[in-house]
Amino acid sequence: MKKAAGFIRNNTGFTILEVVVTLIVASILGGILMEFMGTNVQKSYEPVFMAQNSLGANQIIEKMNSDYKRQLLLSPTPLQDFRTHVINGNISTNDPYFGDYSVATNWIRFNASTGDEEPDPSPDPNVLKVTVTHNNRVVTALFTK
Repeated sequence: MKKAAGFIRNNTGFTILEVVVTLIVASILGGILMEFMGTNVQKSYEPVFMAQNSLGANQIIEKMNSDYKRQLLLSPTPLQDFRTHVINGNISTNDPYFGDYSVATNWIRFNASTGDEEPDPSPDPNVLKVTVTHNNRVVTALFTK
């Protein structure tokens, strides 16, 4: 059987139309994928910074906890001396230096009937509430006698 002249088929490659359609479909799918994944990829660093900031605040509290344990062994008034260290512990020339933070300290007690905290006006309080803020992260700890 003879082939008609001008109708020679070459089945070994892609036509230009197939290549163009494939590129268009791939670009549309890539655009959709970027729309869904774009914000996740762009903000993927934020959890790392949040963890680092939280770790910094926790490290400051751990240093304070260590100092309080030392005060319990060495000081006749450990909670009062510890409060002084906490208030002044963010000044780099002081000893101990816990780090760069802002702090709020309060003497508190817990109401026996409601369980809520309230200020402790007694001359010898038993609970010190320390709230440390470091890089917009807040950590609160209670220190007791």
